[in-house]
Amino acid sequence: MNRRDFIKLSGAATGLALIPAVNLAHGEAAAKLDVANPQAQALGYVEQTPNAGSDCANCAQSHGTAGAEWIGCNIFPGKEVKATGWCKVWAPRPA
Repeated sequence: MNRRDFIKLSGAATGLALIPAVNLAHGEAAAKLDVANPQAQALGYVEQTPNAGSDCANCAQSHGTAGAEWIGCNIFPGKEVKATGWCKVWAPRPA
């Protein structure tokens, strides 16, 4: 192997090492957020909102299918939160 090939391979290997490992499998559901998760506890996440009218389903941070029991959340990437849940980061979804 000459020096030019070595440098090309080294650059490619370095670039690949910088790409985060992401599960790209289709059809796999995201893991459900556990209320015992340290981040969930720090943000006061509960699966049943204590505040009528403010839950994960109508939070600006949530995304997913309307009416689903579990939805995605920008605060907890890779996890799903209960649509009826709530945390301290809750903010109303813009109209």
